[in-house]
Amino acid sequence: MTVNDPLIRLARPGDASALAELQHILDNETEFMLLEPGEREPDLEPLKLRLAACAEGRNLSYLVVALDGPAAVGYVDVVVLPYARAKRTGRVIAGVRSGHRGRGLGGALMRTAVQEARTRGMRRLELTVMEQNRHALALYLNCGFQVEGLRRAALDVQGHRVNEYYMGLLLD
Repeated sequence: MTVNDPLIRLARPGDASALAELQHILDNETEFMLLEPGEREPDLEPLKLRLAACAEGRNLSYLVVALDGPAAVGYVDVVVLPYARAKRTGRVIAGVRSGHRGRGLGGALMRTAVQEARTRGMRRLELTVMEQNRHALALYLNCGFQVEGLRRAALDVQGHRVNEYYMGLLLD
């Protein structure tokens, strides 16, 4: 990363519009996101409320965002369930704009998200990644995640059954 690279920080309630726009763009740019174009909620209010709850500590989840000026170009969303038995585990969702891939941004976002998880006393991060998404798989392996299983025919993408790797990272 260099001085002209995007700013990486925890997302704030004021980032809701930029994050929603990024998610809609990613849904159209790649087949590797879970949601197809048009499936994502267009109403910004739930995202604004969630970001406010995260910022105020009412929600254990958090989002790390990469901003290039006012535009969000990448993010890592760590979703934490509010239950005592699950609150030390985060479910990771990540995406980076196509024009910013291959420049280390995904790794920088993931390292920031992992460090935040450690700061919060979390013990585990987990995610799924489509079997054919070799770039993301390599990124996650490079960040210390391990393949823990294969979810056979887990998704239907453009009429094809797609396998997903289930991956985890132990933090302590």
